[in-house]
Amino acid sequence: MDSLDDRVAALIAAAVADELTPDEAAELDDLRRTHPWLDEEIATMRDISLRLAVSDLTWTEVAPSDELRERIAATTRSDAAAASSESVPAPLSPASAPALTPQRGLPVRRDARRPRRWITPLLGAACVAIGIGAGLAIPSLVNTPTSGGPGTLGAVEQIDVRSEPAGAQIDAALVAHTWGTEAVVDATGLEVGATYSVVFIGDDGTEFSAGEMLGSTVPIHCRLNAAVLREEAVRLEIREVGANVPPAVADLPQT
Repeated sequence: MDSLDDRVAALIAAAVADELTPDEAAELDDLRRTHPWLDEEIATMRDISLRLAVSDLTWTEVAPSDELRERIAATTRSDAAAASSESVPAPLSPASAPALTPQRGLPVRRDARRPRRWITPLLGAACVAIGIGAGLAIPSLVNTPTSGGPGTLGAVEQIDVRSEPAGAQIDAALVAHTWGTEAVVDATGLEVGATYSVVFIGDDGTEFSAGEMLGSTVPIHCRLNAAVLREEAVRLEIREVGANVPPAVADLPQT
């Protein structure tokens, strides 16, 4: 049985590809009412798909070697032999079989209608399309967001970005992790095609790159990560690469 998150990912993929069946569309609409972030996730994936469509990126499938095929076949034969040696319990009679009651709101089927193989190369190239070092993550429906002050692992920390470029609006938040700090950036009005770097400044002045993003005609939503702990970062800067203009900045509260 697919997990709920797997089912949501499959529905998002179908929505981006415009392949939803009427039943799936109704299922997704029901989820949207409870989880409004789904609309943003679908819009982000459609933006990535559009960027890939106009880029020179291609997806190449490499056939497995004969050696790998034989290793897999040998493993399969071993598993089959082990399974056949085990005793098989007698089937339950209809009277003794437990009643199965479907749970409302949870997926109880696999989507065997068609494989959506396009989603694999799309996600694999997401970091290139959105920006170097950026990642795309679908929030879990089964985990509640962590709350807490600056530096709390997993908590979303809103920060105040100032000195944006003329005509631009940049909003940002931070998420502290054990392996570094994540910047969640929403931006509109950035120069189309211009490259913007996202940099954390440490308490000793050291700079930590979180990656880059491209100005776009559509709203930008991206997540970028830097190898600096939240308690060691004191400033965030968003700089237009190659332009002699002041960066957009945010002073980070001390943890």
